[in-house]
Order: sequence, then C-alpha cells, then structure tokens
Amino acid sequence: MKDSIKALRTHPEALFVLGYMLFPLFALIFAGLGLFMILTGSKIIGLILLLTLTQLFAFGSLWAVGARKKLLTEGETSPKK
Repeated sequence: MKDSIKALRTHPEALFVLGYMLFPLFALIFAGLGLFMILTGSKIIGLILLLTLTQLFAFGSLWAVGARKKLLTEGETSPKK
C-alpha cells in the first residue's frame, strides 16, 4: 500500500485527477450534504460534515495541485539523460 501511494505522488496525471476533479467534487458533495442536513434538523452531523470532511477534501485538493506543480517544475529544470 505504501509503495502505491509513493508511486501516486510521482505521477502528475494522477495528481491532476485528484487535485482538479475528485477532491473538489467530494468537497462540493459533502458541503451540500452537510448544508442539507443542517436545514433538515440534523445540525450536529451536518456541522461535522461541513467542518471536517469538506475541509479535508478542500485541503487535499490544494495539496495535490501543489505537489503536481512541484513535480512539473522539477521535471523542467532537471537535466535530461
């Protein structure tokens, strides 16, 4: 499992999918679900969804975009073999 996570960090394509597609989509889904739960009366669970899972996916998206940008800039500046 650790090897596959390390391999994921070295592929800009996978980080693109995570940072620009999956994590923002999950953040949007959980934000909508949390807001819906707050409006329908489940305030505690709705706040937990808004304050934890939404933030987790939002910051995960920022991390993936930053890691991808770092990989791409390292690839441009490294000498070619």
